[in-house]
Amino acid sequence: MLNDPINLVDIGFLRSRAQSIIAELTAALEPSKQARVRGIPLLVDDTPGEVNAFAGCINGRSMMAITDGLLDIESHLAQARANDELFGTRKVDEYIAFLAQHQRPGQPIVRPAPGFFNPTQQVDGRRVARQHQLLDEQVAFVLGHELAHHYLGHLPCTAQDGPLSPGDIGRVLSGAVPLFNQPNEIAADVEGTQNVLGAGRARQSYQWTEGGGLLTMQFFAGMDRMSPVDILFSFERSHPPPQLRIPIIQQTASNFRGGFRFPF
Repeated sequence: MLNDPINLVDIGFLRSRAQSIIAELTAALEPSKQARVRGIPLLVDDTPGEVNAFAGCINGRSMMAITDGLLDIESHLAQARANDELFGTRKVDEYIAFLAQHQRPGQPIVRPAPGFFNPTQQVDGRRVARQHQLLDEQVAFVLGHELAHHYLGHLPCTAQDGPLSPGDIGRVLSGAVPLFNQPNEIAADVEGTQNVLGAGRARQSYQWTEGGGLLTMQFFAGMDRMSPVDILFSFERSHPPPQLRIPIIQQTASNFRGGFRFPF
């Protein structure tokens, strides 16, 4: 399965998965929240080296965006974690260390050389199946968080009919990174985690957990700790530090499994 789209880091496939995941997350919301976010477009930012996801407004219309850079990183993390779980390797740590050492601000996301993943392990059917589960969980957490900003009313707009124009899209993606409001970010993490777990329960196949969110946080915490240069991705400028978010995700998931959902 060397031609698996995650092994190939197929950006077209990753973008498509993001769109499908948004649909699942929206379907799992209660009707009042669904009504607030139905029809919000998910845009893709292909700016080299940009690593972020955010919710925003343009000309009174709601939008969400995710960057190819973040999808690239999540794809590699999914491969690495699946490898570690099945074969006892430390590829997540090695990948974070590699990126911390070689990534430079404003440059395309660097990728490990061929052979970073053992080719025999890379085509193992169990690993391939697991990396698809992990990718979906990561993207679901990221997008569930951004979706929550809209239905929680953190932005001065609601979904409106009609597409954004190319000019509108360009202005959004090239604009300043949104500053974060810490109480709103905590609320979005709680709601986003609950949304991921609720959508997971509704699935006929693998049921999503909070593991994807924690893996994403592990990556950014590792980058903060190990990078010899100041690589502050936009994701980190527009969201609280991972050290704050990890216990929130963990506690929310524990409460959810105990039958308690925090209302906002």
